[in-house]
Amino acid sequence: MTRDETAQGEPHDPDQGRSEPAVAAPPSGLSSRLTGLRDGSRRTVTEPARDQNPRPAAELDLGSIIETIVSPFHCLYQDALHFHTQSRLSRSVAEAGRQARASFLLYIASAEALARQAARELAKGEPRTLLTDPARPLSLLDVWRTLPGIAAPNAPPRRHDPLTAPWPQFAELIALHQSWTNPGPNDERAAYYRSDGPGSDFEPVDHRSLPEPLAPLVDPSRLVFPRTGLPRDPYALRSRHLDTVRGVLDAAIDDLDLRMDGALTRGRRHRQEPVRMIYPPRPPSGS
Repeated sequence: MTRDETAQGEPHDPDQGRSEPAVAAPPSGLSSRLTGLRDGSRRTVTEPARDQNPRPAAELDLGSIIETIVSPFHCLYQDALHFHTQSRLSRSVAEAGRQARASFLLYIASAEALARQAARELAKGEPRTLLTDPARPLSLLDVWRTLPGIAAPNAPPRRHDPLTAPWPQFAELIALHQSWTNPGPNDERAAYYRSDGPGSDFEPVDHRSLPEPLAPLVDPSRLVFPRTGLPRDPYALRSRHLDTVRGVLDAAIDDLDLRMDGALTRGRRHRQEPVRMIYPPRPPSGS
C-alpha cells in the first residue's frame, strides 16, 4: 500500500457556495509530489534559510500552495507498517523490539482514528457526540462495538457474536495496549528471562517451554494472551507478533465494514486525502 493509492479524489470546487477567491485545480503529478514528502521516498530534507530581514508577505514569491484533508488512520497505519517492516529487518534485538513497540502503538492508534473519524463523518446528532467527545471518551472497544448502530443505522441487521473471531482477539490487542498505558500492580507486571549459561544474553522465557520446576509457580496466562499469543511483557514483542496484530486488526476492519454495509470503507473514504491548489488564484474565466 502506498500513499499514491490514496492521494486521489476529486479536488473541491471552490466556486460552489464559497466566497473566497477561485483557485486552480492541482496540476498533474501534484499528488505524487506530496507522496514523496509523506512516505519517505523523498530522501533529502531542506531547511528554509533564516532571513534576518524578512520581506513583507506581499513581496514574497509564494510558489504553489495546496490544501489536503488528512486521514489520520491512513497516516498512522502506514507508519505502523513501516516500523513493522523495520522490526523484521533489524539485526539488533533491542532495536527490533523498539520498532515493534512503536508499530504496535501505531496500529492501535490507527484503529482509534478509523472508528472515531467514521463516527464524526457518518453519525449525526447526539449519538455522534457520544463517540467523539474527548471530554467523555468511550473506550476504544466500546466505540467499535457501538459504531455500526450509530453510524450506519439503516444497514441490514447482521448477527454479531463478540465471542467469535476476530473480536476476542481484537479485545486482547486493546487489553495489551491498556496494560502498557495503565499498568497494574507489580505482581501483574512480572516478566521472566532465561540465559543458556554464564555470559549468555537473557531472552524472554517461552511460555511453551517453562522449566518443569517453574511450571507450578508461573501461570502461562501471565506471560501471553491466550488467543493471540501476544506477550504481556513489552520487551518481548517481536515482528512475528506484529503479523498477528495486523491480521487481527485487518479482520476486525473487514467485519466492522460488513456490519456497516460497506459504509466504513466505501469509496476508500477512510484513506482518501483529497488535494486542491489554493495558490496562485485561478485566473478569472474568459481572461
